Amino acid sequence: MLSIAGNKKRTNVTLSADLLEQAKAFGINLSATFDKALGEAVKEKQRALFLEENQQAMDSCNAFTEKAGLFSQGRGVL
Repeated sequence: MLSIAGNKKRTNVTLSADLLEQAKAFGINLSATFDKALGEAVKEKQRALFLEENQQAMDSCNAFTEKAGLFSQGRGVL
């Protein structure tokens, strides 16, 4: 989830000096870039955790579907 402007907090980070100078030279907004990258990293971790926590249920559902077939199977319904 990306943060909203009113919900920001100052923090310190340690960066490679060369990379920081290049980013400044290109006019890259560090706060916006970090906010977006961190949001994507958190989203990916949430996705991985969801899949891990729900793997048994998904496997069970898939096994049932393989055994019983789909509800629409043979009915011409997508």
